[in-house]
Amino acid sequence: MPVNYLNIYVFAIFGGLAATVGGIIICYTGMSETSYLVYRGMELTTYYLDKSRHDLYLNGLVYSITFGIAFLLLLAVIVIPSPEQIQKRLAATSFAGSPGSTEISVPEGETPDAEDTSPLDGESMEIELEPDIESHEVGEEEGDESALTGGIDDDDSDVVYGTGRITDEAHKSFIISSPDSAIKFLMRKELDGRPLKSSEDEIYEAWQERGLSRGKLRKHILKIMEWENVPELEVNEIYNQVKDKAYEISHS
Repeated sequence: MPVNYLNIYVFAIFGGLAATVGGIIICYTGMSETSYLVYRGMELTTYYLDKSRHDLYLNGLVYSITFGIAFLLLLAVIVIPSPEQIQKRLAATSFAGSPGSTEISVPEGETPDAEDTSPLDGESMEIELEPDIESHEVGEEEGDESALTGGIDDDDSDVVYGTGRITDEAHKSFIISSPDSAIKFLMRKELDGRPLKSSEDEIYEAWQERGLSRGKLRKHILKIMEWENVPELEVNEIYNQVKDKAYEISHS
């Protein structure tokens, strides 16, 4: 039988408050019953009917008030968010409510993680491409692939569904058919700017072992979009522009 921890937490809060208020009322009433005040001229004198019980109720009143203060402080620590939590909530709200937010498609065979492993922060999301260490090998790899494949591109070289070596032509087809995955592989980020999930990293590493190259993807994207360099925009905005261009090419 599943346990509803939220109900237990709420009951604990109200139970602690009720115990604190009840203890204060009981102890104060007991002190009133075991003593009375008498004015003697200008002075106020207390007479005790049962001094031991009066002291017991007095100690109980002090304990109840102390417990109530400690309970309220603990509750404040739990409920009141820290500045970091406020920034995370504002960032999450801005991403969720942004008009340009786009649903992220997941490649076949990939299951999304049950929880988000990397929190959002309020920092500006500038696109930082890693050094293109593959760019100087692109020409050599293209020549090798042309010699091996004879210029023929088949389904086995498809990035998502194939199992063979990914050719240069398959890079271009990958951008047209799956612009979201192509942008995420190139930028090494989710479309909303967050780091990639571990499950996606494993899939992209498998594609890279089959020959998928960031240098070739970048070359084809610049050629398709007629860019000189990848613009310094948010990942989601770059994806939207590439997606629109891929749609025009595939329907032309």
